[in-house]
Amino acid sequence: MVKSKITRTYGPIHFEDLDPHRFEDLIRELIYDYKDWQTIEATGRSGNDDGFDIRAYEKVYKDSQSENNGESDETENVHPMEGNRWMFQGKREKDIGPKRVKEILADIDSKNPPYGYILAASSNFSKDSYDVFRDELRKKGVMEFYLWGKAELEDMLYLPKNDRILFTFFGISLVSRRKSRTTEIRQVVVNKNKLYRILGDHMNFYQSVLFRDSKDTHYPYKAEYKDFKDHPRWLEYKAIDYHPLGIIVALRKYFAYIDIEKKEFDFTEAVNLIFRESDLQEERTEQRKNQEKVEDYWEYLPHRNQAYFIRNGLTRYDEMLVIDDKGDTWYKFPHIFVDFGPKTGPITGSYNYLKLGEEIISLEGYKRINKFPKLFKAPIVGTIYEEKGITLNNPDFNMLKHGNESFRTLYECDGRYSFLRPKDIVLVLNQDTEGSSKYYLRITHKESEKLEDYLKKNPEAQWMIERQVGQNLNKNIILNIYEFKITYDFIVEKEKSRMKKHEL
Repeated sequence: MVKSKITRTYGPIHFEDLDPHRFEDLIRELIYDYKDWQTIEATGRSGNDDGFDIRAYEKVYKDSQSENNGESDETENVHPMEGNRWMFQGKREKDIGPKRVKEILADIDSKNPPYGYILAASSNFSKDSYDVFRDELRKKGVMEFYLWGKAELEDMLYLPKNDRILFTFFGISLVSRRKSRTTEIRQVVVNKNKLYRILGDHMNFYQSVLFRDSKDTHYPYKAEYKDFKDHPRWLEYKAIDYHPLGIIVALRKYFAYIDIEKKEFDFTEAVNLIFRESDLQEERTEQRKNQEKVEDYWEYLPHRNQAYFIRNGLTRYDEMLVIDDKGDTWYKFPHIFVDFGPKTGPITGSYNYLKLGEEIISLEGYKRINKFPKLFKAPIVGTIYEEKGITLNNPDFNMLKHGNESFRTLYECDGRYSFLRPKDIVLVLNQDTEGSSKYYLRITHKESEKLEDYLKKNPEAQWMIERQVGQNLNKNIILNIYEFKITYDFIVEKEKSRMKKHEL
Protein backbone atom coordinates (compact mmCIF):
# COMPACT_ATOMS: atom_id res chain seq x y z
CA MET A 1 0.00 0.00 0.00
CA VAL A 2 0.88 3.55 -0.30
CA LYS A 3 3.11 4.63 2.59
CA SER A 4 1.81 7.37 4.84
CA LYS A 5 3.76 10.59 4.96
CA ILE A 6 4.89 11.92 8.35
CA THR A 7 3.60 15.42 9.01
CA ARG A 8 5.53 18.13 10.83
CA THR A 9 4.84 18.64 14.52
CA TYR A 10 6.05 21.33 16.90
CA GLY A 11 8.39 20.39 19.72
CA PRO A 12 8.39 21.98 23.18
CA ILE A 13 9.55 25.57 23.50
CA HIS A 14 12.98 25.82 25.11
CA PHE A 15 12.48 28.46 27.80
CA GLU A 16 15.74 27.33 29.34
CA ASP A 17 17.61 28.91 26.41
CA LEU A 18 16.62 32.37 27.67
CA ASP A 19 18.72 34.06 30.31
CA PRO A 20 16.82 35.16 33.48
CA HIS A 21 16.38 38.78 32.39
CA ARG A 22 15.22 37.74 28.94
CA PHE A 23 12.70 35.38 30.55
CA GLU A 24 11.40 38.37 32.54
CA ASP A 25 11.09 40.34 29.30
CA LEU A 26 9.02 37.47 27.84
CA ILE A 27 6.60 37.54 30.78
CA ARG A 28 6.27 41.31 30.51
CA GLU A 29 5.41 41.06 26.80
CA LEU A 30 2.74 38.45 27.54
CA ILE A 31 0.95 40.59 30.16
CA TYR A 32 0.62 43.78 28.10
CA ASP A 33 -2.93 42.97 26.98
CA TYR A 34 -3.77 40.74 29.92
CA LYS A 35 -5.41 43.63 31.82
CA ASP A 36 -6.13 47.30 31.18
CA TRP A 37 -2.94 48.61 32.74
CA GLN A 38 -2.13 52.11 33.86
CA THR A 39 1.58 51.36 33.98
CA ILE A 40 3.94 48.36 33.78
CA GLU A 41 7.34 48.61 35.46
CA ALA A 42 10.26 46.26 34.79
CA THR A 43 11.53 46.34 38.38
CA GLY A 44 13.66 43.21 37.96
CA ARG A 45 15.98 44.98 35.51
CA SER A 46 17.14 47.46 38.21
CA GLY A 47 18.57 44.80 40.48
CA ASN A 48 16.68 46.15 43.47
CA ASP A 49 13.29 44.56 42.97
CA ASP A 50 12.28 43.52 46.51
CA GLY A 51 11.81 40.00 45.18
CA PHE A 52 9.59 40.99 42.23
CA ASP A 53 10.46 41.19 38.55
CA ILE A 54 7.50 43.22 37.29
CA ARG A 55 5.11 45.62 38.96
CA ALA A 56 1.98 46.90 37.27
CA TYR A 57 -1.04 48.99 38.14
CA GLU A 58 -4.45 48.06 36.79
CA LYS A 59 -6.78 50.90 35.91
CA VAL A 60 -9.70 51.33 38.33
CA TYR A 61 -12.86 53.03 37.09
CA LYS A 62 -15.26 54.90 39.37
CA ASP A 63 -18.62 53.29 39.96
CA SER A 64 -21.16 55.85 38.74
CA GLN A 65 -23.94 54.10 40.67
CA SER A 66 -22.01 54.54 43.93
CA GLU A 67 -21.65 58.28 43.23
CA ASN A 68 -25.37 58.60 42.67
CA ASN A 69 -26.02 56.85 45.98
CA GLY A 70 -23.82 59.39 47.76
CA GLU A 71 -21.19 56.84 48.73
CA SER A 72 -18.30 58.74 47.12
CA ASP A 73 -18.00 61.06 50.13
CA GLU A 74 -17.12 58.12 52.37
CA THR A 75 -14.65 56.51 49.89
CA GLU A 76 -11.05 57.64 49.50
CA ASN A 77 -10.48 58.99 45.99
CA VAL A 78 -8.12 56.89 43.81
CA HIS A 79 -5.25 58.82 42.24
CA PRO A 80 -5.48 58.66 38.40
CA MET A 81 -1.91 57.26 38.18
CA GLU A 82 -2.60 54.47 40.64
CA GLY A 83 -4.92 51.49 40.70
CA ASN A 84 -4.88 47.83 41.68
CA ARG A 85 -1.28 46.83 42.20
CA TRP A 86 -0.05 43.59 40.64
CA MET A 87 3.22 41.84 41.26
CA PHE A 88 4.84 39.37 38.84
CA GLN A 89 7.59 36.94 39.57
CA GLY A 90 9.44 35.00 36.84
CA LYS A 91 11.43 31.88 37.69
CA ARG A 92 13.43 30.14 34.97
CA GLU A 93 13.97 26.97 36.99
CA LYS A 94 13.75 23.31 35.92
CA ASP A 95 11.66 22.16 38.86
CA ILE A 96 9.54 24.04 41.38
CA GLY A 97 7.86 21.92 44.03
CA PRO A 98 5.47 22.90 46.84
CA LYS A 99 8.34 23.79 49.19
CA ARG A 100 9.97 26.05 46.62
CA VAL A 101 6.60 27.73 45.89
CA LYS A 102 6.24 28.55 49.55
CA GLU A 103 9.75 30.04 49.62
CA ILE A 104 8.99 32.27 46.63
CA LEU A 105 5.73 33.51 48.14
CA ALA A 106 7.51 34.46 51.37
CA ASP A 107 8.55 37.73 49.66
CA ILE A 108 4.93 38.94 49.72
CA ASP A 109 4.20 41.30 52.61
CA SER A 110 0.95 40.13 54.20
CA LYS A 111 0.55 43.61 55.81
CA ASN A 112 0.67 45.31 52.43
CA PRO A 113 -0.19 42.61 49.85
CA PRO A 114 -0.66 43.38 46.17
CA TYR A 115 -4.11 43.19 44.71
CA GLY A 116 -2.97 40.58 42.18
CA TYR A 117 -0.03 38.22 41.87
CA ILE A 118 1.28 35.98 39.05
CA LEU A 119 4.12 33.48 39.32
CA ALA A 120 5.44 32.42 35.92
CA ALA A 121 7.99 29.62 35.60
CA SER A 122 9.61 27.53 32.87
CA SER A 123 8.68 24.31 34.70
CA ASN A 124 5.39 22.46 35.10
CA PHE A 125 3.61 22.50 38.46
CA SER A 126 2.08 19.60 40.35
CA LYS A 127 -1.33 19.61 42.01
CA ASP A 128 0.32 20.05 45.42
CA SER A 129 2.17 23.11 44.13
CA TYR A 130 -1.10 24.64 42.92
CA ASP A 131 -2.73 23.95 46.28
CA VAL A 132 0.12 25.54 48.26
CA PHE A 133 0.13 28.54 45.90
CA ARG A 134 -3.61 29.11 46.38
CA ASP A 135 -3.60 28.63 50.18
CA GLU A 136 -0.60 30.91 50.81
CA LEU A 137 -1.93 33.81 48.74
CA ARG A 138 -5.34 33.62 50.36
CA LYS A 139 -3.69 33.86 53.76
CA LYS A 140 -1.72 36.91 52.66
CA GLY A 141 -4.86 38.66 51.42
CA VAL A 142 -4.11 38.66 47.67
CA MET A 143 -7.36 39.06 45.74
CA GLU A 144 -6.39 37.64 42.33
CA PHE A 145 -3.57 35.18 41.65
CA TYR A 146 -2.46 32.91 38.81
CA LEU A 147 0.22 30.28 38.42
CA TRP A 148 1.67 30.11 34.90
CA GLY A 149 3.74 26.99 34.30
CA LYS A 150 5.45 25.83 31.11
CA ALA A 151 2.23 24.46 29.61
CA GLU A 152 0.31 27.69 30.21
CA LEU A 153 3.11 29.78 28.73
CA GLU A 154 3.23 27.62 25.60
CA ASP A 155 -0.55 27.88 25.18
CA MET A 156 -0.35 31.66 25.35
CA LEU A 157 2.55 31.85 22.87
CA TYR A 158 0.71 29.68 20.35
CA LEU A 159 -2.23 32.12 20.26
CA PRO A 160 -2.29 34.08 16.96
CA LYS A 161 -2.19 37.39 18.83
CA ASN A 162 1.14 36.39 20.42
CA ASP A 163 2.80 35.15 17.24
CA ARG A 164 5.01 38.27 17.20
CA ILE A 165 6.27 37.46 20.69
CA LEU A 166 6.91 33.83 19.76
CA PHE A 167 8.99 34.93 16.79
CA THR A 168 10.87 37.63 18.73
CA PHE A 169 12.02 35.32 21.50
CA PHE A 170 12.24 31.91 19.77
CA GLY A 171 12.37 32.60 16.01
CA ILE A 172 9.14 30.67 15.39
CA SER A 173 6.17 32.09 13.48
CA LEU A 174 3.07 29.93 13.24
CA VAL A 175 1.30 32.59 11.20
CA SER A 176 3.99 32.45 8.49
CA ARG A 177 3.84 28.65 8.58
CA ARG A 178 0.08 28.77 8.17
CA LYS A 179 0.52 31.08 5.20
CA SER A 180 3.08 28.65 3.76
CA ARG A 181 0.67 25.76 4.36
CA THR A 182 -2.06 27.71 2.60
CA THR A 183 0.22 28.08 -0.40
CA GLU A 184 0.91 24.33 -0.39
CA ILE A 185 -2.80 23.49 -0.23
CA ARG A 186 -3.55 25.91 -3.04
CA GLN A 187 -0.87 24.27 -5.21
CA VAL A 188 -2.34 20.80 -4.54
CA VAL A 189 -5.80 21.99 -5.61
CA VAL A 190 -4.42 23.67 -8.73
CA ASN A 191 -2.49 20.51 -9.75
CA LYS A 192 -5.48 18.25 -9.12
CA ASN A 193 -7.89 20.39 -11.09
CA LYS A 194 -5.45 20.78 -13.97
CA LEU A 195 -4.97 17.01 -14.25
CA TYR A 196 -8.73 16.51 -14.18
CA ARG A 197 -9.02 18.89 -17.13
CA ILE A 198 -6.18 17.17 -19.01
CA LEU A 199 -6.92 13.50 -18.27
CA GLY A 200 -10.66 13.75 -17.71
CA ASP A 201 -12.71 13.29 -14.57
CA HIS A 202 -13.61 9.65 -15.24
CA MET A 203 -11.91 6.63 -13.69
CA ASN A 204 -9.56 4.18 -15.41
CA PHE A 205 -8.52 6.64 -18.13
CA TYR A 206 -5.21 4.90 -18.99
CA GLN A 207 -3.29 7.81 -20.55
CA SER A 208 0.44 8.37 -20.97
CA VAL A 209 2.24 10.98 -18.88
CA LEU A 210 5.94 11.78 -18.80
CA PHE A 211 7.51 12.40 -15.41
CA ARG A 212 10.59 14.58 -15.61
CA ASP A 213 13.17 15.16 -12.91
CA SER A 214 13.21 18.85 -12.05
CA LYS A 215 16.98 18.62 -11.51
CA ASP A 216 17.60 17.46 -15.10
CA THR A 217 19.20 19.88 -17.56
CA HIS A 218 19.88 17.57 -20.55
CA TYR A 219 16.38 16.48 -21.65
CA PRO A 220 15.75 14.87 -24.16
CA TYR A 221 19.28 13.52 -24.68
CA LYS A 222 19.73 10.30 -22.74
CA ALA A 223 23.36 9.95 -23.88
CA GLU A 224 24.31 12.86 -21.62
CA TYR A 225 23.85 10.49 -18.69
CA LYS A 226 26.03 7.39 -18.57
CA ASP A 227 23.78 5.89 -15.88
CA PHE A 228 20.45 6.80 -17.52
CA LYS A 229 19.35 3.15 -17.76
CA ASP A 230 19.74 2.63 -14.01
CA HIS A 231 18.76 6.16 -13.01
CA PRO A 232 16.50 7.68 -15.67
CA ARG A 233 15.77 11.40 -15.51
CA TRP A 234 12.45 11.08 -17.35
CA LEU A 235 10.00 8.19 -17.49
CA GLU A 236 6.74 7.48 -19.26
CA TYR A 237 3.96 5.90 -17.23
CA LYS A 238 0.34 5.09 -17.90
CA ALA A 239 -1.85 7.16 -15.58
CA ILE A 240 -4.87 5.01 -14.81
CA ASP A 241 -6.83 6.51 -11.93
CA TYR A 242 -7.09 9.23 -9.30
CA HIS A 243 -6.26 8.98 -5.62
CA PRO A 244 -7.13 11.62 -3.00
CA LEU A 245 -3.39 12.34 -2.69
CA GLY A 246 -2.39 12.19 -6.37
CA ILE A 247 -2.62 10.12 -9.53
CA ILE A 248 -2.18 6.36 -9.77
CA VAL A 249 0.11 5.04 -12.49
CA ALA A 250 0.55 1.49 -13.78
CA LEU A 251 4.04 0.21 -13.01
CA ARG A 252 3.88 -3.50 -13.81
CA LYS A 253 1.42 -6.04 -15.16
CA TYR A 254 2.61 -9.66 -15.29
CA PHE A 255 1.07 -13.00 -16.12
CA ALA A 256 0.34 -14.71 -12.81
CA TYR A 257 -0.87 -17.96 -11.28
CA ILE A 258 -3.24 -18.16 -8.32
CA ASP A 259 -4.74 -20.95 -6.25
CA ILE A 260 -7.41 -19.47 -4.03
CA GLU A 261 -7.97 -22.66 -2.04
CA LYS A 262 -4.29 -23.15 -1.18
CA LYS A 263 -3.58 -19.41 -0.89
CA GLU A 264 -0.67 -19.66 -3.32
CA PHE A 265 0.46 -17.48 -6.20
CA ASP A 266 3.31 -16.85 -8.60
CA PHE A 267 4.09 -14.48 -11.46
CA THR A 268 6.74 -14.12 -14.11
CA GLU A 269 8.66 -10.93 -14.84
CA ALA A 270 9.61 -12.19 -18.33
CA VAL A 271 7.30 -9.65 -19.96
CA ASN A 272 5.62 -6.48 -18.73
CA LEU A 273 2.19 -6.19 -20.34
CA ILE A 274 2.16 -2.39 -20.08
CA PHE A 275 3.10 -0.85 -23.41
CA ARG A 276 4.47 2.69 -23.61
CA GLU A 277 3.99 5.09 -26.49
CA SER A 278 7.68 5.99 -26.37
CA ASP A 279 8.86 2.38 -26.89
CA LEU A 280 10.90 1.95 -30.04
CA GLN A 281 9.56 -0.34 -32.74
CA GLU A 282 12.23 -2.98 -32.14
CA GLU A 283 11.45 -2.89 -28.42
CA ARG A 284 7.77 -3.48 -29.12
CA THR A 285 8.56 -6.33 -31.50
CA GLU A 286 10.77 -8.04 -28.92
CA GLN A 287 8.16 -7.50 -26.25
CA ARG A 288 5.45 -9.13 -28.38
CA LYS A 289 7.68 -12.15 -29.09
CA ASN A 290 8.29 -12.64 -25.39
CA GLN A 291 4.62 -12.16 -24.67
CA GLU A 292 3.62 -14.88 -27.13
CA LYS A 293 5.87 -17.39 -25.36
CA VAL A 294 4.73 -16.51 -21.85
CA GLU A 295 1.07 -16.22 -22.81
CA ASP A 296 1.21 -19.63 -24.49
CA TYR A 297 2.24 -21.16 -21.15
CA TRP A 298 -0.24 -19.09 -19.13
CA GLU A 299 -3.24 -19.82 -21.36
CA TYR A 300 -2.90 -23.56 -20.76
CA LEU A 301 -3.39 -23.10 -17.03
CA PRO A 302 -6.93 -23.81 -15.80
CA HIS A 303 -9.14 -20.72 -16.02
CA ARG A 304 -9.43 -20.65 -12.25
CA ASN A 305 -5.65 -20.21 -11.99
CA GLN A 306 -5.16 -17.52 -14.67
CA ALA A 307 -4.51 -14.19 -13.01
CA TYR A 308 -2.52 -11.01 -13.45
CA PHE A 309 -0.05 -9.55 -11.00
CA ILE A 310 -0.57 -5.77 -10.83
CA ARG A 311 1.76 -3.18 -9.31
CA ASN A 312 0.55 0.42 -9.27
CA GLY A 313 2.26 3.52 -7.94
CA LEU A 314 1.25 6.92 -6.62
CA THR A 315 2.66 10.34 -7.47
CA ARG A 316 1.42 13.01 -5.07
CA TYR A 317 -0.15 16.31 -6.12
CA ASP A 318 1.97 18.21 -3.60
CA GLU A 319 5.20 16.94 -5.19
CA MET A 320 4.27 18.10 -8.70
CA LEU A 321 6.16 21.32 -9.37
CA VAL A 322 4.99 22.10 -12.92
CA ILE A 323 2.46 20.43 -15.24
CA ASP A 324 2.91 20.90 -18.99
CA ASP A 325 -0.34 19.74 -20.58
CA LYS A 326 0.93 19.84 -24.19
CA GLY A 327 4.22 17.94 -24.08
CA ASP A 328 6.50 18.20 -27.13
CA THR A 329 7.28 16.52 -30.44
CA TRP A 330 9.31 13.76 -28.75
CA TYR A 331 6.73 12.93 -26.12
CA LYS A 332 3.32 14.15 -27.27
CA PHE A 333 1.52 13.83 -23.96
CA PRO A 334 1.50 15.72 -20.63
CA HIS A 335 4.81 16.31 -18.83
CA ILE A 336 4.88 16.48 -15.03
CA PHE A 337 7.97 17.85 -13.29
CA VAL A 338 8.84 16.41 -9.88
CA ASP A 339 11.96 15.85 -7.78
CA PHE A 340 13.04 12.27 -8.50
CA GLY A 341 14.02 10.13 -5.53
CA PRO A 342 17.31 8.17 -5.76
CA LYS A 343 15.53 4.78 -5.83
CA THR A 344 11.86 5.32 -6.64
CA GLY A 345 12.06 8.25 -9.06
CA PRO A 346 8.73 10.10 -9.18
CA ILE A 347 6.82 7.38 -7.31
CA THR A 348 5.88 8.10 -3.70
CA GLY A 349 4.68 4.58 -2.93
CA SER A 350 3.37 1.44 -4.61
CA TYR A 351 1.04 -1.47 -3.90
CA ASN A 352 0.54 -4.95 -5.39
CA TYR A 353 -2.49 -7.15 -5.93
CA LEU A 354 -3.75 -10.00 -8.11
CA LYS A 355 -6.58 -9.74 -10.58
CA LEU A 356 -8.64 -12.84 -11.38
CA GLY A 357 -11.20 -11.94 -14.01
CA GLU A 358 -12.75 -8.76 -12.61
CA GLU A 359 -11.99 -9.70 -9.01
CA ILE A 360 -9.26 -7.84 -7.10
CA ILE A 361 -7.41 -10.11 -4.66
CA SER A 362 -5.07 -8.88 -1.93
CA LEU A 363 -1.78 -10.72 -1.47
CA GLU A 364 -2.21 -10.75 2.29
CA GLY A 365 -2.09 -14.33 3.54
CA TYR A 366 -0.82 -15.70 0.21
CA LYS A 367 2.43 -17.59 -0.25
CA ARG A 368 4.48 -17.32 -3.42
CA ILE A 369 5.53 -20.61 -5.01
CA ASN A 370 7.56 -21.53 -8.11
CA LYS A 371 5.05 -22.13 -10.88
CA PHE A 372 6.47 -20.40 -13.95
CA PRO A 373 9.61 -21.69 -15.69
CA LYS A 374 12.68 -19.48 -16.09
CA LEU A 375 12.69 -20.01 -19.86
CA PHE A 376 9.58 -20.21 -22.05
CA LYS A 377 9.40 -22.32 -25.17
CA ALA A 378 7.99 -21.18 -28.49
CA PRO A 379 4.25 -21.87 -28.93
CA ILE A 380 3.30 -25.19 -30.47
CA VAL A 381 0.03 -26.54 -31.83
CA GLY A 382 -1.39 -30.01 -31.42
CA THR A 383 -3.69 -31.72 -33.88
CA ILE A 384 -5.94 -29.55 -36.03
CA TYR A 385 -9.36 -31.23 -36.47
CA GLU A 386 -11.41 -29.95 -39.37
CA GLU A 387 -13.15 -32.96 -40.88
CA LYS A 388 -13.83 -34.28 -37.40
CA GLY A 389 -15.30 -31.12 -35.93
CA ILE A 390 -17.88 -30.45 -33.25
CA THR A 391 -21.39 -29.08 -33.43
CA LEU A 392 -22.64 -26.66 -30.78
CA ASN A 393 -26.23 -26.11 -29.72
CA ASN A 394 -27.72 -22.90 -31.08
CA PRO A 395 -27.50 -20.81 -27.87
CA ASP A 396 -23.83 -21.70 -27.43
CA PHE A 397 -23.06 -20.94 -31.06
CA ASN A 398 -24.71 -17.54 -30.77
CA MET A 399 -22.59 -16.80 -27.71
CA LEU A 400 -19.52 -17.89 -29.66
CA LYS A 401 -20.32 -15.59 -32.59
CA HIS A 402 -20.87 -12.56 -30.40
CA GLY A 403 -17.73 -13.08 -28.34
CA ASN A 404 -19.54 -13.70 -25.06
CA GLU A 405 -16.71 -14.40 -22.59
CA SER A 406 -18.93 -16.48 -20.32
CA PHE A 407 -18.82 -19.21 -22.98
CA ARG A 408 -15.34 -20.70 -22.74
CA THR A 409 -15.93 -24.29 -21.54
CA LEU A 410 -17.37 -27.45 -23.09
CA TYR A 411 -18.98 -30.15 -20.93
CA GLU A 412 -19.89 -33.76 -21.67
CA CYS A 413 -20.44 -37.03 -19.83
CA ASP A 414 -20.57 -39.44 -22.80
CA GLY A 415 -17.04 -39.02 -24.20
CA ARG A 416 -18.08 -37.20 -27.41
CA TYR A 417 -15.05 -34.88 -27.10
CA SER A 418 -12.64 -37.43 -25.71
CA PHE A 419 -10.39 -37.20 -28.79
CA LEU A 420 -9.44 -33.61 -27.86
CA ARG A 421 -6.26 -32.79 -25.95
CA PRO A 422 -4.75 -29.50 -24.76
CA LYS A 423 -3.23 -27.54 -27.69
CA ASP A 424 -5.54 -29.24 -30.20
CA ILE A 425 -7.63 -27.04 -32.49
CA VAL A 426 -11.09 -28.17 -33.55
CA LEU A 427 -13.42 -26.70 -36.16
CA VAL A 428 -16.95 -25.66 -35.14
CA LEU A 429 -19.22 -27.22 -37.75
CA ASN A 430 -22.11 -24.80 -37.26
CA GLN A 431 -22.57 -22.45 -40.22
CA ASP A 432 -22.53 -18.71 -39.68
CA THR A 433 -25.21 -17.30 -42.00
CA GLU A 434 -24.12 -13.73 -41.26
CA GLY A 435 -20.51 -14.16 -42.40
CA SER A 436 -18.05 -16.44 -44.13
CA SER A 437 -15.56 -16.83 -41.24
CA LYS A 438 -15.01 -20.21 -39.70
CA TYR A 439 -14.77 -20.63 -35.96
CA TYR A 440 -12.30 -22.88 -34.18
CA LEU A 441 -11.74 -23.80 -30.56
CA ARG A 442 -8.24 -24.22 -29.22
CA ILE A 443 -8.34 -26.56 -26.22
CA THR A 444 -6.35 -25.08 -23.32
CA HIS A 445 -7.18 -27.41 -20.43
CA LYS A 446 -8.89 -30.75 -19.93
CA GLU A 447 -9.97 -32.47 -16.72
CA SER A 448 -12.56 -34.85 -15.34
CA GLU A 449 -14.33 -34.56 -12.01
CA LYS A 450 -17.43 -35.75 -10.22
CA LEU A 451 -20.27 -33.39 -11.05
CA GLU A 452 -21.11 -32.72 -7.41
CA ASP A 453 -17.52 -31.71 -6.57
CA TYR A 454 -17.20 -29.53 -9.64
CA LEU A 455 -20.41 -27.62 -8.86
CA LYS A 456 -19.26 -26.94 -5.32
CA LYS A 457 -16.30 -25.01 -6.74
CA ASN A 458 -18.14 -23.60 -9.77
CA PRO A 459 -21.82 -23.15 -8.89
CA GLU A 460 -22.21 -20.50 -11.62
CA ALA A 461 -21.54 -23.20 -14.26
CA GLN A 462 -24.68 -25.22 -13.49
CA TRP A 463 -26.89 -23.57 -16.13
CA MET A 464 -24.24 -24.08 -18.82
CA ILE A 465 -23.77 -27.74 -17.87
CA GLU A 466 -27.54 -28.36 -17.93
CA ARG A 467 -27.75 -26.78 -21.40
CA GLN A 468 -24.88 -28.82 -22.85
CA VAL A 469 -25.33 -32.13 -21.03
CA GLY A 470 -28.90 -32.23 -19.75
CA GLN A 471 -30.91 -31.54 -16.63
CA ASN A 472 -31.54 -33.70 -13.57
CA LEU A 473 -28.12 -35.33 -13.84
CA ASN A 474 -26.84 -37.76 -11.25
CA LYS A 475 -24.45 -35.69 -9.16
CA ASN A 476 -22.09 -38.67 -8.86
CA ILE A 477 -21.59 -38.83 -12.61
CA ILE A 478 -18.14 -38.01 -13.98
CA LEU A 479 -18.11 -34.70 -15.82
CA ASN A 480 -15.53 -34.10 -18.57
CA ILE A 481 -14.45 -30.45 -18.80
CA TYR A 482 -12.76 -28.87 -21.84
CA GLU A 483 -11.64 -25.27 -21.48
CA PHE A 484 -10.93 -23.47 -24.74
CA LYS A 485 -10.00 -20.23 -26.44
CA ILE A 486 -11.78 -19.07 -29.60
CA THR A 487 -9.65 -18.80 -32.72
CA TYR A 488 -10.34 -18.09 -36.38
CA ASP A 489 -9.58 -19.51 -39.81
CA PHE A 490 -6.86 -17.00 -40.74
CA ILE A 491 -5.00 -17.84 -37.52
CA VAL A 492 -5.36 -21.56 -38.15
CA GLU A 493 -3.90 -21.09 -41.67
CA LYS A 494 -0.84 -19.44 -40.13
CA GLU A 495 -0.47 -22.34 -37.71
CA LYS A 496 -0.70 -24.81 -40.58
CA SER A 497 2.05 -22.99 -42.48
CA ARG A 498 4.26 -22.92 -39.41
CA MET A 499 3.73 -26.66 -38.87
CA LYS A 500 4.70 -27.42 -42.47
CA LYS A 501 7.90 -25.40 -42.19
CA HIS A 502 8.73 -27.22 -38.97
CA GLU A 503 8.20 -30.60 -40.67
CA LEU A 504 10.52 -29.62 -43.54
